[in-house]
Amino acid sequence: MVRISVTAIQVYDQAGASDYKPITPSDFKTTAELSYLIKHMQNPLWKHLKNGHAPKGLRWLNTHRVVINPGYADLLEESGLDSIQGVILSKLGDVISTDSKQEENEVRRIEVSYQGKSRVFYLKFYYNHIFEKIWGRALRGSLVGRSMVRAEYENLEKLASWGLRIPQLVAWGDHRFAGGVIHAFIITEEIPQAMGVDYLASDWFDQQSKTVREQKKAELITETALAVKRMHAHGFEHHDLFLRNMMVSGQDMAKLYIMDAPRAYIWPAFIMRKRRDFDLATLDAAATQVFSRSQRMRFMHIYLGRKQLTDNDKRLVRKVMQRAQPMRDRQIKRLERSIAVDENGKPTSC
Repeated sequence: MVRISVTAIQVYDQAGASDYKPITPSDFKTTAELSYLIKHMQNPLWKHLKNGHAPKGLRWLNTHRVVINPGYADLLEESGLDSIQGVILSKLGDVISTDSKQEENEVRRIEVSYQGKSRVFYLKFYYNHIFEKIWGRALRGSLVGRSMVRAEYENLEKLASWGLRIPQLVAWGDHRFAGGVIHAFIITEEIPQAMGVDYLASDWFDQQSKTVREQKKAELITETALAVKRMHAHGFEHHDLFLRNMMVSGQDMAKLYIMDAPRAYIWPAFIMRKRRDFDLATLDAAATQVFSRSQRMRFMHIYLGRKQLTDNDKRLVRKVMQRAQPMRDRQIKRLERSIAVDENGKPTSC
């Protein structure tokens, strides 16, 4: 289901409301002029854009787009999350994560009652309030092409079509002004008793007995290798395949979920073979904290489908290690920020 709406309210120049002058499309001929307009009317303009509106004279540049999984349409309507305005104004749920660079980007855990049952959803909400950043990411969806949330939604749909586990997709939406993404969101339903693989690596494994720990590690290595092998067989480069972007359900490593793939791309087989080292490197970046070298090599054996590595395989392993090395310190530190959960998969911070 797709809903597109255009809304607008008045904008005032810095002299005040009494000096308001309507702006028409004929007032500027190029994007440079539009950029100049936005820069010099920045405060009043962003005041209105923050609420999802647009100035009266620029209403034709303002669009809202929301795509909803039909099975969730009634639930979202009842919860007030079926529109850009609804998501912007919603106070539902608990904030479990924020973006340190953009304080108004956040992830919320929302629990609602629907038809007598409790349902839990995760809402990722983005607000681009710095125009320079929109231009800076112009070719990465902020201005040209699919928005980040749309790309993530559609990329995860691809993974599901190939038999990989993903979070249940509920909805995505974006608010654009002059083509630039101002607000965007994506909603997924909670994975039952979910734990992030980064939390497994940073904390959970250490809480288990040695026997259970080694068994679960071996299972996780196998499931991850097979999942990545299947992705790459379809030419799918995740491009952000860090431990934090995978989850398991019910402490069962066979129930491995892949998520957060807005930067993914599908390549022809001959190109994918040359690019697969990056995904493998992102996986290996923090793996040294919890997996031994022999365990990491076992991953490569399963991924490549060989009992004994060939010379080409060994060259790939060396390339993966080289690409992973510059990422290690940062990704190991990221493990310290993993979200701890209780036995039911609920973040302990909620």
